[in-house]
Amino acid sequence: MPATDSLPRAADNDPPLRGGRARAVRLRTERFGSIVYVPERDHFYALDREHTIALSRLGTGRPVPAYDRDLVVAMASAGICRTDPPTPQRAFYGRSLLGSFAGGIPPVRKPMVVNCFATAQCPLRCGYCHADDLMASYREEERPEWLDEVIRVAAATPAMVGVVTGGEPLARPDNAERLLTALARDKAVVLDTSGVGDLRRLVPTLRRHDAHVRFSLDSAQASVNDRLRPIHRRSLPPGSGSFRAATDGIRLAVSEGLACSVQTVVTARNCDPAGLAELRDRLLSAGVRTWALHVVVPAGKAARNARGLLVGDDAVTTLTGLVAETAAQRLPIDIRVTSTHRAPNSTVLISARGELAIQQPEGGGKEIAPVPRIMARRSVLRHFRRFVDPGGHASRYLNGTLDLYPAAGPGVTAVLPAAAAV
Repeated sequence: MPATDSLPRAADNDPPLRGGRARAVRLRTERFGSIVYVPERDHFYALDREHTIALSRLGTGRPVPAYDRDLVVAMASAGICRTDPPTPQRAFYGRSLLGSFAGGIPPVRKPMVVNCFATAQCPLRCGYCHADDLMASYREEERPEWLDEVIRVAAATPAMVGVVTGGEPLARPDNAERLLTALARDKAVVLDTSGVGDLRRLVPTLRRHDAHVRFSLDSAQASVNDRLRPIHRRSLPPGSGSFRAATDGIRLAVSEGLACSVQTVVTARNCDPAGLAELRDRLLSAGVRTWALHVVVPAGKAARNARGLLVGDDAVTTLTGLVAETAAQRLPIDIRVTSTHRAPNSTVLISARGELAIQQPEGGGKEIAPVPRIMARRSVLRHFRRFVDPGGHASRYLNGTLDLYPAAGPGVTAVLPAAAAV
């Protein structure tokens, strides 16, 4: 069944429809059609050729032809394009495929996302930290000129989205501002943060570059979250914790009109269905409309200290059930589930020193590669194609862990509230 079968269709007597690509949406042509990224929702979609051609015909001022109308309405409901009369955006459940993809999630030849360290400094000491091996040995010798190398290697990486991460970017807001601005020259930008630090300082930069802010929050219960994501006491005043920092950050982002979402690392300590449903409902109440759930990966700290953290495919079953329940209730939130524990080598990192870093597939450490100044892009692509699992990379960002909900037919996607709509 084409993935658009659960999205709205146009009626025969609808008025003429005009449209264009939505603000700040990124598009990259692929052999199967294209990949688009919607910054407002931090959501990738793969479009088949039919949808890609329909999207390319928009923006002329002419009415959408009848043979494209259903395709355009489906893309508008996913936030990819805007229409007149307006099409409400709807939550999207399941694999992010629009059109016909007989082979499932299509692999890609270029990175979709590159994660760039603004710093190796971090006030948190999460027991599952995926990138601890890229920070611990770097903190003491971190130098200002390293950021120049991060920016150079990021510019040589043909990704659609650049994520400012770390470490905690707010630990070095000057670096975060500079890196956001540099990445925005040719990429959509995302700020990954725990909320610990002065987020308000970055608001003008985030707004200027249509950046998306992604907060880390692992539980609706402060006690559970703060045990999973403990903070050095010197980093926060007494009575504070990572839960409060994240929830205060979400509140600030929503009040400032910044696009924001939440990501949760799913471990043995927070994978109970009731607790996850409680967190989902709290996010909805806070105005969050995108939620990414990452099954913990046996890498970094979790590779060395796995006791009480690692989960297996039972967790994927739990998360699939959560998405099915969310779809059945027509709740207005996109949920992306990643099972990177199955393909650990599915992400691309640039260390605080400016090295390309890719997790080894069988656990252990990361492949670290300095990128030469001559033919830098060719070097990045060579390492991507040699060390990154292309199917795992595409699956991570196109929600390949999930089937489309519901399989039974159209009309179940949930209209996003007006405050969250374009």
